[in-house]
Amino acid sequence: MLFLQLLIDGLASGALYALTAVGFAIIYNGTRILHMAHAAVFTCGGYILYVLVKLGLHPAIAVVFALAGAACLGVAIDRVVYKPLRARKSSEAALFVASIGVLTLLQSVYAIIFTTDTLYVRQGTLETFDIGEIRLTIVHIIAAGIAIVVFPALQLFLTKTRYGRAMRALADNPNLAIVRGVNVERLYMLIFAVGSLLAGFAVVLIAYDLGVRPEMGFSVIFVSLVAVIVGGVGYLPGAAAGGFLLGILQNLSLWQLSGRWMDVIVFGALLVFLVFRPQGIFGHLQSTRRV
Repeated sequence: MLFLQLLIDGLASGALYALTAVGFAIIYNGTRILHMAHAAVFTCGGYILYVLVKLGLHPAIAVVFALAGAACLGVAIDRVVYKPLRARKSSEAALFVASIGVLTLLQSVYAIIFTTDTLYVRQGTLETFDIGEIRLTIVHIIAAGIAIVVFPALQLFLTKTRYGRAMRALADNPNLAIVRGVNVERLYMLIFAVGSLLAGFAVVLIAYDLGVRPEMGFSVIFVSLVAVIVGGVGYLPGAAAGGFLLGILQNLSLWQLSGRWMDVIVFGALLVFLVFRPQGIFGHLQSTRRV
């Protein structure tokens, strides 16, 4: 039963990693920016949730504002930082360094405003449901519900809507997309909004479960980046699969190892894939499909 409990915990963690990884991958596929400031966007959603709940707003309404705040910050970073650099034809390396700078700056701002302590959105223990010897928390259930709803909805958006198809076209061939008259700058705003919104879904659950602290986004984004590599860079279902795989591996490691080995598991998985399958699990699909 311990194995099954750890597996369920891993699926819940994997759902949160998958949401963040897919958001990260959407931004990278469409813009070619290694957007490490995604971690600061992630954390921002958590702090918005914390502040609004403490002000007495209903948690459901606070979640909506947290999602919107994360999306707006992602778009703002693109408009204020990345757009001027693109206008100057800056290299991908310059954009990456700028992203690290934004992450460092925003983490410092969070620490100044909220201190470096962990701030808790809720009081008391999580609501739980027992099924035999298996214990589910409300976070398990909501994470599963979000994954079941959000991923199919995202796939429908990308394949069935005009803007979704434009995002795919930009990821596949930016030059051709420009020739076909795609408004690239407007599309960048949409890409950052969608990618940041997905991170927002993950952080509201993590914040409700574990609280908020300034550096909380970095560890999640690191795992999400590994998930993108493991799944296959350029293929969104691969990023989701990589997120679920890493979540399961991390939690199953607790069967025989202590919690301090969880990050080692992530590094180990990354090393194995870089050595034996650098294209990732679904790398063979990249030549025909990117999202």
